[in-house]
Amino acid sequence: MLGAVGGILLALGHGWGAAVLGLGAGLAVWDARPLLAGLALVGGAAGWWAATTSLNRPEPLTPWLGAQVTLRGEWDGQFLTLQAPRARVALAPKPTQGPGQLEVAGRLVLPEGRHTPGGFDQAAWLRSQGGLFVPAPGAVLVAARVQRHVPEGGLRGWFRRGLTAGLSGQQAALMQAVELGDRGDIGRESFGDGTEVRNAFNRAGLAHLMALSGQNVALITGVLVWLLIRAGAAPAWRYGLPAALLAPYLLLLVQPSPSITRAVIMGAAVLLGLAAGRGRPDPLALISLAALACLLLFPLWLLDVGFQLSFLAVLALTQTERVAARLPTRWPRWLKLALVATVLAELGTLPVVAGTFGQIPVVGLPANLVAGAIMAALVPLGFLAGLLGPLAAPINLLTGPLASALLAVAETFGRAPVLTWGTIGAAGVVAYATALGAGWLWLMNRVRLEVALGTVLAGLLLTALPGWLAPAREVVYLDVGQGDSTLIRLPGLTMLIDAGGSVGSDYDVGGRTVVPALRALGVRKIDVLVASHADTDHIEC
Repeated sequence: MLGAVGGILLALGHGWGAAVLGLGAGLAVWDARPLLAGLALVGGAAGWWAATTSLNRPEPLTPWLGAQVTLRGEWDGQFLTLQAPRARVALAPKPTQGPGQLEVAGRLVLPEGRHTPGGFDQAAWLRSQGGLFVPAPGAVLVAARVQRHVPEGGLRGWFRRGLTAGLSGQQAALMQAVELGDRGDIGRESFGDGTEVRNAFNRAGLAHLMALSGQNVALITGVLVWLLIRAGAAPAWRYGLPAALLAPYLLLLVQPSPSITRAVIMGAAVLLGLAAGRGRPDPLALISLAALACLLLFPLWLLDVGFQLSFLAVLALTQTERVAARLPTRWPRWLKLALVATVLAELGTLPVVAGTFGQIPVVGLPANLVAGAIMAALVPLGFLAGLLGPLAAPINLLTGPLASALLAVAETFGRAPVLTWGTIGAAGVVAYATALGAGWLWLMNRVRLEVALGTVLAGLLLTALPGWLAPAREVVYLDVGQGDSTLIRLPGLTMLIDAGGSVGSDYDVGGRTVVPALRALGVRKIDVLVASHADTDHIEC
């Protein structure tokens, strides 16, 4: 797996990919397994080939860039897929219509890169959505106007109608996010006080509930296995049948994404091992297998935040039993496992969450404990409702209140403060990894608790020293479109002059451009805020 990662990094132009490739081969030699060292090199070549092939795939819509066009294709809520030429296109603004056949007019342009610190790199993200057999969206249709829409049919259309039958708009949007990973509708929903639902989930540390993952696979297959056991099915059937249904679930019902693809691969491997009487596979080997399969099919997922969060979380969860064993024995086992799993998942993903989103939820533990209990009932019931299609209204008499309860949890915990953060550099990642290593050695009884805590404190001190010793002295001009926004940083003074605005648009320049940029630059507070004049494009942020 390390070999494939190194090869992909080399193809992307990252010189330290060679170090990762060498690390994979070196670990195999150190473990006296020269054959594995050779396999690491083969994996590196395969990763380099897969990434190069994906990056060099020609964009079939290049001749029409800059032109006004009308496109017809399959809209999945995220991208428009065309049949001739075979291509995928992003639409801006996103249509409010649900998935289905779409005819839309607009102007084709190339995607934009990152213009401000902490800003969204649309071009890089769109590239990461392609793979060996799936073209990356290489163009954006701006000023998109829907001319014709035919609602989605087939299995997904039937399933979606079951999820939403008899539910309110907010409940239906949540169920589509939880069961199908379709967050288009939930992104337009707000609570009564104007807080966006998605923002509340993020602040509460519950954003992962709206991304299909191992939780969905575990709950759905767990219920099916339990039903087969109750029916007296033989082991080959009670485990083999759910394993066989996972591939159609991924390909026909939900859209492949890093988290759900990883979960399906790992779940299928575990179920097949149980069906064959071989027991459960080694967790680290299973994670490596899933990562290798994902990266060879979608090599640019390596830089996708969803891929990083998914695999870091599951790696951390491999230590759940070990950590739970260190807790007081009088505690109920289910409570210890729930507490430890939540804390480990948050710790494992902490650098990526902090560096990418600029904030760390501080109420993630209690919020996830409450939401997890709701999800345990909501996911299986929602899946059953989807299978029933338009006949699911009686089932949704149960899923509706559960969805409302989950929304109430997000709304309540989403009001809690968050810990703001900035960009995490290589030194910060190394310091964090060292601190985690010290904690793991303590769990293994290799070092004393005092040594582990001292390592953590030393890491915190070393990462804080650069900012104390060399405070920023800079003037940063933020790209806020037509207006202006200038950040001046001097020792003891942080000044923001104007903060942009979007005339005649509901785009939140302050929340989506200025604040992320300030977080990425490590700005925790502003000493002086200046409005140069009262024009909308300077102060309506």
